[in-house]
Amino acid sequence: MAEEQKLYIGIDLNDSYAMVSFATTAHTEPETVSSVAGSEIFQIPLAVCMASASGQWVYGDEAVRFEKADMGKCESHLLTRALQQDYTIIQEQTYEIRALLAIFMKKILLLAGKLGPKMEIGKVVFTFTKLSVKLMELMEFVFEQLPVPRKKITVMDYMKSFYYYALNQKDGLSTHDIALFQYYGKSMVCWYLSRAKQSKPQLVQILETDCGYLTEDKDSSFSEIIPKVFEKKIISSVYLVGEGFEGEWMKHSLRVLCQGRRAFLGKNLFSKGACYAAEIQEGILPWNYTYMGENEMKFNISLKVRKNNEMAFHTLISAGENWYEAKGVCEVILDGPGEIDFWIQMPNSREARIESLELTNLPSRPVKATRLRIQAKPTSDRSVKLTIKDLGLGEFFKASDKVWEYVMKVD
Repeated sequence: MAEEQKLYIGIDLNDSYAMVSFATTAHTEPETVSSVAGSEIFQIPLAVCMASASGQWVYGDEAVRFEKADMGKCESHLLTRALQQDYTIIQEQTYEIRALLAIFMKKILLLAGKLGPKMEIGKVVFTFTKLSVKLMELMEFVFEQLPVPRKKITVMDYMKSFYYYALNQKDGLSTHDIALFQYYGKSMVCWYLSRAKQSKPQLVQILETDCGYLTEDKDSSFSEIIPKVFEKKIISSVYLVGEGFEGEWMKHSLRVLCQGRRAFLGKNLFSKGACYAAEIQEGILPWNYTYMGENEMKFNISLKVRKNNEMAFHTLISAGENWYEAKGVCEVILDGPGEIDFWIQMPNSREARIESLELTNLPSRPVKATRLRIQAKPTSDRSVKLTIKDLGLGEFFKASDKVWEYVMKVD
């Protein structure tokens, strides 16, 4: 019997708009959808509006149109306002902006499903300009409102989306290094992706260069920036992202940019990158790269345990996981004195460091008569909070409910 087709969705979300790309198990090339039938406009304004007549919610371009037609009050810039814990009053009722953001997210999540046959969602990846603790707290609230299990949702930043997008391109576009220019407002930033081809998997690094502000003569200014940023670098492809690149101003600079390399102007790069990430994380596409950005855990934490009469390592936190989402939980029976050894290992090393945590004032019990719950939750990419709770053992050895907490760090 053929495996059931699944939907993989990438959503780019910033304060102005959202973009949705999707792929299926059979067709791995991501497509970007428009909320306007037959349109090539992929940016969906981050706005909702309650229709005055029906009380129904509309979103995106339709929400903007409803307000212009005096058919309801449009609420926009939902992400920033939700982070500020803002609220609004619509038809004499108070709404938290974060609740309106959840309504918007539900609507756009249905977009990809409307285009093809009804399919189960395999994975959804949201990508944001930058991740933060505050943003993740907001998103946890929003994710609870979505008709998708939390385990099928992941988040990443634009830089990681660029990594997934760039290294999925064919026709020699990723043979050498890859660059991306972002141009919003007046300032420009360049991301430069390189990889260690001799390592397996290949370790990928992305460096950011602030190119500063372009002068009034943007074409000339950009032409001067390109050779400085690309000095002594072999680059296969360059991507240009941001409304600053719109218009016909790149005459000379485009010729400079395309000397020995190919350039692409794209608006949906990050949503497509998130879509590729969804497929790769679910094992639909092969992947031979490892990227350690600012959000990825920099070390592994494991326990040495006996399982089925054999010694094995049980990993609580893995290097490379997004630290905002990573967590590890297990229950163990203590075999020996009141201390636990945690094995800390860097991903590029075979050596491990052992840190022993003493369980002070643990009730005195026979060997193998203490059950412990161990939880590991990162507090940054280089630190993990460990919480250990005494659960006792059945009716014979009652739980003391004692809790030990410890923060483990690497430099």
